[in-house]
Amino acid sequence: MMVKQNIGSSYPLFPRTGFVRYEGDAVTWTEHDLENWNLYFTFLGAGEVFFANEKIRTETGEILILPPKLERRYQVAEAKAGWGFYFLHFQPTKRLKKVLTWFNRKEPQVHSIKDPTARNRTTATLEEMFQINLRTPDIKERTDLLDALLECLLIRVASTQDHSGMAGSGVDQRIERAIEAFHNDFGKRHTVDSLSRIAGLSRSQFCLLFRAGLGRSPQEYMEERRMELSRFYLMTTAASIGEIATNIGFEDPFYFCTRFKRRFELSPSAYRRANRKLGGDVALWTPELLSAEEIARKEAR
Repeated sequence: MMVKQNIGSSYPLFPRTGFVRYEGDAVTWTEHDLENWNLYFTFLGAGEVFFANEKIRTETGEILILPPKLERRYQVAEAKAGWGFYFLHFQPTKRLKKVLTWFNRKEPQVHSIKDPTARNRTTATLEEMFQINLRTPDIKERTDLLDALLECLLIRVASTQDHSGMAGSGVDQRIERAIEAFHNDFGKRHTVDSLSRIAGLSRSQFCLLFRAGLGRSPQEYMEERRMELSRFYLMTTAASIGEIATNIGFEDPFYFCTRFKRRFELSPSAYRRANRKLGGDVALWTPELLSAEEIARKEAR
């Protein structure tokens, strides 16, 4: 099986944000940042974290929070399913320490997010935090923005721990289930028909409920998210245009380039060149070539 690795990190910026996605190998690595709190939100597959006297498994839809000075190593739980997660290295704000008891604990914590709406909002918030580090690393408000988003994220998760859904989301739960499936595997080339089957709805019902909840058609939403993810890959990886097209669900790289240029008025290659000139010190890593040992070395620098 081909081993796939997609990795992005805002190192050396702090709070440190990023994402990791491994598929095809039970990769193992060791954590080097033991001075800060670490958060991991799994959006694909499952991972295992080994401590001196215990092992914790974290699965899709779960947030794992680890306190400082807790030595551990990580492993992809199942090579075929892989493990994809967003990570955040941070220090809790005064508000978080006051509102949540989580930061009084010295042991690992796993918080499950069962509601699809809450999962999607968690993903969107962590993406936004990474984009702030990636695109505006020098603005003086950067840390304040990240702290505000972190507070919103964690307080929202804590407030929904004992609820099966989020009131007032305005989106049918069946639509949210389909959206979650789309976000969890962009490379699967989902279509309106495949998502409507996941939702358990006819195509016409699915499109009607989708537009009612999100204000646009499923096709518009999928292309918007794929294009945004392609920008993310162009700015944070050295993957080829063909690889990026495949990773976001386009079978034809030429069609991907056409859609990208229509939306952003630049070809993917031109967009990458323009934004790398503005990228500062934000890490740009080659996803297909980076080993776990190389990741560790980069993190340790």
